[in-house]
Amino acid sequence: MKILNLFCSCTGNTKKIALQIEKTVQLLNHEVNTIEVTATTNENAFNFLDFDFVFIGSGVYSWLPPKFMCDFLGAMLKKHIKQGDVKGCAPRIAGKRAVTYCTYGGAHTGINEAVMTPKYLGQLLDHLGFEMVTEWLFECQYNSEGYTHWSVDGRLGDITGRPNDDALRRVGALVTGILKV
Repeated sequence: MKILNLFCSCTGNTKKIALQIEKTVQLLNHEVNTIEVTATTNENAFNFLDFDFVFIGSGVYSWLPPKFMCDFLGAMLKKHIKQGDVKGCAPRIAGKRAVTYCTYGGAHTGINEAVMTPKYLGQLLDHLGFEMVTEWLFECQYNSEGYTHWSVDGRLGDITGRPNDDALRRVGALVTGILKV
């Protein structure tokens, strides 16, 4: 199976999850391309439809991925529309599946701050005909300067140090389970 592991990470938390996904996919003997989206990533770097399975993840900033990830996905949508890949009623393409995920701190309203991000990340893939298998949400500490106290003071309680080894083992188990289905 050819797998795309696409992510953006502003603080390093999502990168830890993405690297665990990559490690697990490799252990399962699948081909994986791991790409970190930055403000300069070009939409012509790859084509979603070249992959059988896509993992796509991001942190949460005001309920959505960061602006540069939203801009990148918008550019990818335009590219796929121009190529004729986006069709009315978004018919499913056999063998194309995806998982979206996000890392979040949820200092204000907990998990409610995060639930929109995986849905947003999956919309382009859903329009392209991928089966959206599931959405994962991972609690992570705040790494942004001036906000680290939110890792302790937020609605989620003390999330300092996350994603920790237990969380990364959970990621490995989730990836293994989803790819063996």
